[in-house]
Order: sequence, then structure tokens, then C-alpha cells
Amino acid sequence: MFTKNKRTHIYTKKRMCRNHHIIDNEAQKTVAQLSRSTKVIRIQNFKYRDKLKITTMLVIAFYLVLSNVCGINAQTRDPRFFSRPGVNDYNWPNPGDPDYRTYIFNDRRYGHYLPNGYGTNYPGRNSPGQYPQGMPNEDRFRFDPNNTNAAHTPFPGILAGWREDLQGKQRRDSLTLDRDVFVTTNYGQVQGFKVYMYDNPDPKSFYRPYHSTIDRVMGECSVFLGIPYALPPTFEGRFKPPRLHRGWQLLQAVDYGPACPQPVRYTGATKGIMDMDEDCLYLNIFSPKTGAGVAQKYPVMVYIHGGEFVHGASNHFQGHILASFYDVIVVTINYRLGALGFLSTADENSPGNYGILDQVMALKWIYDNVEFFNGDRDSITLFGPGAGAASAGLLMVAPQTKNIVKRIIAQSGAAMADWALIQDKYRAQNTSRVLGQLLGCSIESSWKLVNCLRTGRSFYELGNAEFPPQVGTFAWGPVLDHNFTIPGDDWYEGWREKDWRFLTQTPESLIRQGHFNRGIQYMTGVTTQEAAFFVAQNESLAPYYEIDGNFFDQKIREHVFRYNYTLNPNGVYEAIKYMYTYWPDPNNNSIIRDQYINMLSDLYYRAPVDKMVKLLLEQRIPVYMYVLNTTVEALNYPQWRKYPHDIEHYFLTGAPFMDIEFFPKRDHLQRNVWTDNDRNMSHFFMQTYSNFARYGNPTPQQVLGLHFQRAYQGELRYLNINTTFNSSIMLNYRQTECAFWTQYLPTVIGVLVPTYPPTTEFWWEPKEPLQIAFWTMSVACFFLIVLVVICCIMWRNAK
Repeated sequence: MFTKNKRTHIYTKKRMCRNHHIIDNEAQKTVAQLSRSTKVIRIQNFKYRDKLKITTMLVIAFYLVLSNVCGINAQTRDPRFFSRPGVNDYNWPNPGDPDYRTYIFNDRRYGHYLPNGYGTNYPGRNSPGQYPQGMPNEDRFRFDPNNTNAAHTPFPGILAGWREDLQGKQRRDSLTLDRDVFVTTNYGQVQGFKVYMYDNPDPKSFYRPYHSTIDRVMGECSVFLGIPYALPPTFEGRFKPPRLHRGWQLLQAVDYGPACPQPVRYTGATKGIMDMDEDCLYLNIFSPKTGAGVAQKYPVMVYIHGGEFVHGASNHFQGHILASFYDVIVVTINYRLGALGFLSTADENSPGNYGILDQVMALKWIYDNVEFFNGDRDSITLFGPGAGAASAGLLMVAPQTKNIVKRIIAQSGAAMADWALIQDKYRAQNTSRVLGQLLGCSIESSWKLVNCLRTGRSFYELGNAEFPPQVGTFAWGPVLDHNFTIPGDDWYEGWREKDWRFLTQTPESLIRQGHFNRGIQYMTGVTTQEAAFFVAQNESLAPYYEIDGNFFDQKIREHVFRYNYTLNPNGVYEAIKYMYTYWPDPNNNSIIRDQYINMLSDLYYRAPVDKMVKLLLEQRIPVYMYVLNTTVEALNYPQWRKYPHDIEHYFLTGAPFMDIEFFPKRDHLQRNVWTDNDRNMSHFFMQTYSNFARYGNPTPQQVLGLHFQRAYQGELRYLNINTTFNSSIMLNYRQTECAFWTQYLPTVIGVLVPTYPPTTEFWWEPKEPLQIAFWTMSVACFFLIVLVVICCIMWRNAK
């Protein structure tokens, strides 16, 4: 079998060779005849193949280039992305001024104590990071902030020694009094300390600090400072809602937490803000008594600081006197400010409202834990000035907190103000673009802007970014998240879609629909020179702060332009000019300054308060009002700003009855400068506020001969507070001026909600997906064209 196959293979091979030889002979005979034509054909075939190869290589190269371009443009977002150090070897920038250094002790962030001023030029000032003056000279009290792993123990707050800014003036027996207090909450054990008061705010006591050379303890309260109510909003938490804190074993709440990042002109030891950090979500509790044996739980008063949502801190409000003598628990909270708290691109990249969501988280923490401090969680009152008052009004109608809030005290602010809730999302986008341009970030798309601000800029840069917005007066604030795209449940680990929502309807709509706690009670008040700080902070007017007619006209035109009254700008200008011109003497500069202050006060504060009061009265909600026409005589303010915005602050903190060490050096307070009227007004405000928090009525009985009356529709009664001797009930405060802004002006311009200037071009969020689609279709069309050309060439050659 094998032999037969082998023989057949040899025969087949010979036959193939013979046939091949015959074919070669025939080809040799025709070579001469076809030489010329063959050369032409070979040249043509060579050119055709080269062209095909070159075309193919160009197509592949073009495809690779376009793939890279599309790959860059297609990086919209990655749910797994976290901006933590070490990712892609990213080096975080310097957080800024070294004087704002903080350190971690027992999983909580503390700042450094800077006694007697700010900077080495102040007497008694130690170097940053060193132990305070007067502390024992022992190594265990020393702490090097540059080497947190050193063996030396960093004792924070009062644990390192007597702190005058936290405990007041040190007296002979101060170190012998009880200090430490412990409370167990749902999150773990908290250590606080007692603070003793050496004055009595009750006028019936007839006590004055200069009556005796010996200080006696008049009252005491338990203080818990710097309790974290949420996880630090740092790294992946930037530009995201707050998250619940995981708890602790023992928290030493013995010092204020750092303030949230803000412009440095508001910070410094002499201004009451010594430390600033992005890890700032802390609250402070002042309780009359934390032990057992309390017959009735104390009402809870939550203070939300003001500052136009840009500056401020919880440690500015001292709740010691209210807690010690008026039997209420005072809670003060920090919340994110400025861009870190309210950056909004009106889409899923940064919906905004982080600062107001911090307040929601703080309220939930208080509701769940205040009973451990002997607080009544069913009697929570929100109060605060300006932005704090606006926030309180928003929390009153917010679905997450409307059943927690029982009473509101709105000082010089309301949720009806245009700056309290930005309803135009293009206005929020415009402000975000201006910030991006200021900090050198790309504004080509919202994702690139947010990514740059999250990973490429420090909290110091974001907090210190000050600029006038192109639309409106105040740059930042809560945003109406209506018609927003927000991140879904599976976008980020630890955040759900519901965590991003705050308000989808305006407060006015919610109040008209009755979407709030029907048992709510409301108290509000304004001062007679609310907007005087606009003039006082204008350094170009120093030192006399005089205003003439040209300045007034210019400011009116700036207002018209900034609010983009494009339908009738000249009509709006003339209407405002007519309304706020003092016609008996229109060229009097002093009166022009007063009218300018009145115009801004009506626009930003009084008109929104008036609108809120009328809305609540339509719903039959109890409302009490006051107009403050008295001042802190100890401050000696000039006449044109004797009654400015938030002048109640010194009355409510009980400043006439406290050691001056509790307050910032900037205030230049002295223990003996307070007049009898200052002491009386401080007692009046603390008594009426605590009464309202307890009973829902500021004066169930007269306080120093004064009493409030409820306001009703058609009879807007208010207490006109001059002094405790000549205050009286009056009706309908500045109704013509308030109606000018809320009723008349909208008819002149057609719409009151400001819009962005029509000359400004905005990126639109679908731009990036549209770019991806465009380049994808372009590449597909290019391939189709190339394929058609190749087919045509091949068909022609084949033919």
C-alpha cells in the first residue's frame, strides 16, 4: 500500500513539472509581444496598490486621532471617582495662610489658641502652634502642628489650661469649681465643661458689677463645643450633601470647631474666627443643666448665623446667659458658605444647596439627641439674623424639616427675599461661570468647571474668592432645584438621589398650599437702618461717608442693570428715583444718605418680611412683629447707622452681663461701658425670645412694662421699640414702600425675578453629549465615504 502511494506521488510530481515546463515555453514565446503593455499594466497596478495602502493607513491614523479626541471629550463623569489624595499622584495645593493650621485629636479637628491678638506684633502673642500663654511649662502641653505623630500629646481647648475666650475671666476660685460634664448621646459619649456667670440680668436684682470688688457666682451652664453632626465634607465630600456621622467612643467637646472657609477679611483672632477649615460641620450646645432631676424639658433654640451665606460662624453667638438664666437650651451650628456651600451648575454635576442641606442635617441631629441634654425635641425654635432668618423660613416649609420646626424668630430677613432663594437657574449658572473664570478653571462645560474646583483648588482659594455677581447683589444662596437633573442612587457610594433634593417649589407656593407645620408660630422684626452696612463697608466713602445725588443716581442705575430690568429700564429708574427722593429738600446730602439706606433696607429686608407676614396671616398663623428703633449705647455709633442690621446680637448674647473675654477684640468692649438702657434692653430681648420659644407668645405677661400684640390682616400691629420707657404698639409699618417693591414695580417691568444679561453666553449641559454624537457621526460618515470611493475604484478596475 505504501509502495503504490509513493509511486503515484512521484508520477504526479513529474507530470506537474512537465506541464510547468510547457507553460514556461509558451510564456517565453509571447514575452516580446507583450513587454510594452505589461510594463504599463505593472506601473498602473503598482500605483493602485500604493494608493490603496496609503489610503488605508490614513484612515487608520485619522481614526486613532479622532478616537483620542472623542475619548477626551467623552469623559463626562465617573461615579467611582473620588478626589482623595493619592489618586493619579495628585498633589493637593497649600490650604493657604499658615495661621489657619488645624490638627486632629481623637478623630476631631481642633484649631490653635491665639491669645491676645493676631500676629507677633501683639503683646503676649506666642508663635503659631505653640502652647498658650500662662500654661504650665511642661512638654506634655506642647504640640508641634507640623509633626502630628510626635510623642507629645496635643491637649485641645480647656484641657490644655484656662481659656478666657471659652470660660471667661479667670478668678481666684475658678480652678476649684466643678468643670467636667459628661453626656451620652446616640453617637457616643460627649465631654463638656461648666461655665460660671458672675452677673445677673434680672433688673429686679439691682446688681451692678461695680457694686462689689468680689465676684460671686450668679449662674452656671453646661457647654459642649464642636460636636460633629456630619462627616467632614472634604475630598470626595466636596460639592456633595452631608453624610451622617458614624459616631465616636468619647468626644471631647472642649473647643469650638473650625469655621467654614470664607473671605479672610472676616477672619482672624481679633474678629472671633481663629481657625478655618473645610472640615467645619460642628455644632455647640449650651444647656442649663444636663443631669437628672429636671422637672420639665427645656425648650430648644437653634441659632443660624447670618452673613449673606458667605461669612460667619457659630462661635460668634454666646448662649451662656440665655441658658443660665432663662432656662432654654441654645444650639449654634456651622454650615458651608460661599462656593463650597452653594455652587450650582443647575445639573447633576453640582446641583447646589449644600449649605442649607447642612442645616437640615444639623436639625435632624438635634432632634435625635437634644433630649440627652434635657432638651424638648418637640419644642424647637429657629432664630437668626439675615441669612439665618431666610434659612429658618426655608426650613419651615422644607419637606425634610417642616415637622421638626415648631417656631420661627426671623430677625431682619425672610424666605421671600430674592437673595434667600435663587429661582432662576441661569443666574446660578452665571455665578458659577464667573467663579470659574476668577479661579482660572475651564468653563467649557459644567463637568470641567466642577472637576477643576473639586480637585484643583484648595478650600482657601474657594473660600476667599470674592466677586460681585453679574446678576443680583449677593453671589451665593440656596437654589430652587426645579427641573434639575440630579445624581441617581448608583452614582456615588454613600449618597442617594433624595439626599440632593431641597425645594422643588417656592416658599410662597408651599405656604399658599399649606405645606408646613400647621402649628407653626412666627415672630419677626426689622431695624430702622437695616442696610447701613452697605455704606459703612464702602471704603471709598471713608472717613465721612457722605453721599451726594450723583452717587445715589449711579447706584440706582447699577441696581437696574444688575437686576436686568430690560423691559423698561428707564421707567424702573425713574420710579425708584421718585419713590426715594425727599422732595422738601432733594439736594440735602444727609437726607440722600438716609434715603439710600432706606431704599436698600426696603428692598432686601423690609419688603420680604412684610410679604412673608401677610402670607402667614392669610393662613391664620400667629405672627408677632417688632421694629427696633434703639441702639447699643455703649458702641457710640454715628447717627446715620445707630440702628443697623443685627444690632440685636449684643442684646441676645447678654453682652452687658458677660466677661468681655468672651467677645472678639474687634468690638472693643469694656466691662463698665454698658448703660442701664443696654442692660434693660438685653434682658427684654432675652426674656421675650425665650418666652416665645416656650409659650409661642413673647409677652404672656409684660416685660419691663412692654408687651407684644398679634398682627392681623388689615391690622399689622408691631411693637415699636425705642427704649423700655417709651415703646408703643403701632400699625402698618412702611406699607407704601413695601408695596412699591412687591406690587407696583413688577407691573412696570413685567417680572421681578432677575434674569441673566442677554449678552452673556452660557454653556449648556447637553453640549458634551452633543460633541460626542457629532464626532461619532462624523467618523462614521467619513468611513462610509472612504468605503464608497474604494468600491468605485475596485468596480472600475474590475470592469
